[in-house]
Amino acid sequence: VCFIIIKLLQMEQILFGAPVAEQLDEISKNIFQEHSKDNKKPHLTAITVGDNPASLLYVTRKQEKAEHLGVEFNWLKLDTDTSQETLEEVISEESKATDGLIIQLPLPSHLNPEEAINRIPHEIDVDGLTSYNLGSLFSDTYKLIPATSLAVLELLNFYNIQTEDKNIVIAGRSRLVSAPLAKILSSKSYNANVSIIHSRTTNQKLFTKEADIFISAIGSAKMYDSTYFKNGATIIDIGISSVDGKTYGDIDTFEIGEVISSRAPFPGGVGPITVSALFFNLSRLIQTN
Repeated sequence: VCFIIIKLLQMEQILFGAPVAEQLDEISKNIFQEHSKDNKKPHLTAITVGDNPASLLYVTRKQEKAEHLGVEFNWLKLDTDTSQETLEEVISEESKATDGLIIQLPLPSHLNPEEAINRIPHEIDVDGLTSYNLGSLFSDTYKLIPATSLAVLELLNFYNIQTEDKNIVIAGRSRLVSAPLAKILSSKSYNANVSIIHSRTTNQKLFTKEADIFISAIGSAKMYDSTYFKNGATIIDIGISSVDGKTYGDIDTFEIGEVISSRAPFPGGVGPITVSALFFNLSRLIQTN
């Protein structure tokens, strides 16, 4: 009996994203209703280039969320061989008549995503990925946090996971997730001690074993198992990768519940919040523009 009780006490808390997403949706929906004028709904435009299955799936989810929240959704599907010049012309033209615009990444290899993104006026950049909006994170006046980073922060807040003077380790160094998260989590709002590890980090366990909170965003299937973490750690799995037609997160969950205290799983953790965070950003832009 004692052994069973101990095992139950060791079971990790699963940090599901759905209730966090619902909370964000409620805030966004109220703002959209307040700012709808003459029955004109808020407007979001999405641009895809080519037929990447994952991209099409993600935009479909955004389209469904738009319908749920009362947002008019315009999806422009461009051919795979679309030129950089044509893509940027479409962005410039569509920017004139929308409240928010997103370019679904990745783009085909012949296109420059940074140049395309920076053609989006910062005041309708709901992804928060233009150089202007990313740069503004280094001031106290920023309006937007990129959607995946915002999703992680909302998850931490919702489940009351303390960051003050905690060691947070982020695996990956993308400017889309890791850089914004590191900046904000180390700010005076969160006061965390943040480290970033990556493919050139010689001994990753030196860092992960000290992590109170570990956030993985590398996209390498089951990269981190229970031997990487200290007792009582919180794990947030953002990574996604495909192996033999199946998708996996970065965390190998076998026996991990015997070590950690809580984790945001893949799937069902940060993912559901990310789409809601995008529309929360749209509501913020509509409020402030």
